Amino acid sequence: MQNFVITIVVALLAASCFGQESKLTPEQDQVWKMEEQYWRVFKALNRDGYIALWEENFVGWPISFPAPIRKDKIRSEPFGTLQGLELKNVQLEPKAVQIFNDVAIVYYIAIGTYVRKDGGIEVESLRMSHTWRRTNGVWRIIGGMSAPVQP
Repeated sequence: MQNFVITIVVALLAASCFGQESKLTPEQDQVWKMEEQYWRVFKALNRDGYIALWEENFVGWPISFPAPIRKDKIRSEPFGTLQGLELKNVQLEPKAVQIFNDVAIVYYIAIGTYVRKDGGIEVESLRMSHTWRRTNGVWRIIGGMSAPVQP
């Protein structure tokens, strides 16, 4: 009987956690919309809009860098291409959004379809994490990391 009760409790907790990713609060939804904005400005090659998403004291570790970077590196990088790839489409799969007062952490999968310089197509699936901070009502990225999705 004890194992049955433990199994039920674990199942309820799993269902509760899984349900959270699809039922965002209005505040969580506001932050998620910022993630969608991140990809829209990137795809549109809107450099000014992209740079505006990052807080001045940002530090993060994108997949394409050997060490963490700061906002000055984001400013200095050629914009709109990732190692010769141009983003054509992205599919976002939210996994978790957690709010801590004026800080939010977002985890999701991003599946990007890119066109290489030679015209070939490449698909990349990444596990993404951004940490956002709200200052004067505006959410900006203060940290983040990306890694390949493991098969």
